Amino acid sequence: MFRNLIFIILSVISILTVSLSAVNYGMAGCGLGSMVPAWKNDISQVMAATTNGSSSNQTFGITSGTSNCTNDGIVKAEKAQEIFVHYNQAGLESEMAAGSGERINAFAQLLGCPTHSSELGELVKKNYSKIVTTETRKDSKLLLASLKKEVGSDLKLSEACQF
Repeated sequence: MFRNLIFIILSVISILTVSLSAVNYGMAGCGLGSMVPAWKNDISQVMAATTNGSSSNQTFGITSGTSNCTNDGIVKAEKAQEIFVHYNQAGLESEMAAGSGERINAFAQLLGCPTHSSELGELVKKNYSKIVTTETRKDSKLLLASLKKEVGSDLKLSEACQF
């Protein structure tokens, strides 16, 4: 019975996978369930999530970049930002105090606004005491959150950067 159900689901998925967009896969995330065009409403997302979870294809898709799971998504960008701040924290903090430097430029690139690195430098220099605190010096994730909060509160940078 269970094998027949899986076979039917996989058959339907393989039949319905016609010209799909990788960016619009819904709340269930990527995986085989995201590749069924008819499964775009809220209730169908449960079916998509069940398909993804029961066949473990989502994990494989994320790892391999297949099944609508691209390797250029927002999760990757956030992880890259997190890793960058972790490994460059001391240097980044000193450049933030100065308002410019290679790390500020690189961080602007990671935030998706490389042409606005000078504005980012000015912002972090002006708000340095709000961004770099005793707590954020101990935890790079807190520093990243603090940085993003300040960038998000700046009208020009919040529109220019896509973080």
